[in-house]
Amino acid sequence: MSAQETRFQGAEILQSTRTHVRWTLQKLSAPISFSCHQCGRATKDTVVAIKTTSAGRKLAHCADCHLHGLTDVASAHEPHAPVVGTASAPDGAEGAAAYRPDETVLIRQPDPGQPHDVIETASELQWTFVIRRHHVEHGQCPLPSQAARRIRTAKVVHLDHGRGFPTVLLDSLRKKVTKEHLRGIRWPGAELMPGTRITAKLDRSRLRLSLTPLERPVFIGSKRFSYAYDPRIIARELPMSLAHSPAGIGVSLDVLVQETIRKLGYLDESGSALLPVENLIRGVRSRGTSHQYSSDAIRASVNGLINRSRLTWETGSCAADGVLHFPARPGERTKQRVVHLPSASSQHGVAGHLMKIEHLGKQASVTAQAAYAEAHRSAGLTGTHQLPKGHTYVKPHERGGLT
Repeated sequence: MSAQETRFQGAEILQSTRTHVRWTLQKLSAPISFSCHQCGRATKDTVVAIKTTSAGRKLAHCADCHLHGLTDVASAHEPHAPVVGTASAPDGAEGAAAYRPDETVLIRQPDPGQPHDVIETASELQWTFVIRRHHVEHGQCPLPSQAARRIRTAKVVHLDHGRGFPTVLLDSLRKKVTKEHLRGIRWPGAELMPGTRITAKLDRSRLRLSLTPLERPVFIGSKRFSYAYDPRIIARELPMSLAHSPAGIGVSLDVLVQETIRKLGYLDESGSALLPVENLIRGVRSRGTSHQYSSDAIRASVNGLINRSRLTWETGSCAADGVLHFPARPGERTKQRVVHLPSASSQHGVAGHLMKIEHLGKQASVTAQAAYAEAHRSAGLTGTHQLPKGHTYVKPHERGGLT
């Protein structure tokens, strides 16, 4: 498609949104390559900004130049202090609903670290929570309000790993009870990663914490997870390491952009994070080490990450109270320039290994037994090629996705 006239080849217009006078933002069914009429930069994207001239010509612009134009219009109304988690909305509603520069987009989600799925009976209280980093660091176990009275009679706290005998985490001498937490727990930090999902059962004598073993270990951010986990917490608690620039000055902007999306973005159930561009710019600028980065530099970093398939553009929606939703909800104002971090998991290879399954009441399949025998023979090992009792064999495989 030329920079002078829009010509979509092999792509269908899925959505067309008027964002300002003479400006329309169009979402396409497939990425197209074009040169921006304003900056001249070669771009490949599924979203194209179209500016209609007074003569009726339709000129293609990249998302950055479109956003610059809207930012210039809204500059007189934009607050100057950085606000983490809110942003001026760069996109307007479809049709007659005009863009209002004073609108904000909020990221509002429940914390899975808080007790949920609470079940109370005469003899037992049960709830679920996801362990957070501050729980491990401060020796805390989240409690629902119903537990305040019952927990005072409990003498021992056990952690059941799903195998062998439970581990004693707390005895009555070290127990401290508040309205929201049980304090004094000695969490096994080396084994229990933040993000692990825990089921708690409280009776008259003890608090029993149970983990659910995975069929095979999962590695995320170089950390091994052996038990059921919540990807949303992992996205928050296990960000990428802060990488420094080759000159040793400050933090790599690409890494900082991705970390900001992880920390401030809307998280879906798979642990993917989404953040409107202006939220991202404010969030990056709020970091004490990132004051040297301009809006243009941050947008350039985003475009570079998108070109390398580390980020993607997605469409969300904004409710009447300003809360971001994903996927977009019918009847709500669309937010088409939302940066999407595809996954919290890292790509990695997993070597073939034995996994104990006897405690799960399961037996190895015929396929697993044959795979173990073949791997045992291929490795040139002596002795029986029979799979050990109570175990299964996990073949070598790839796990994870983009970071």
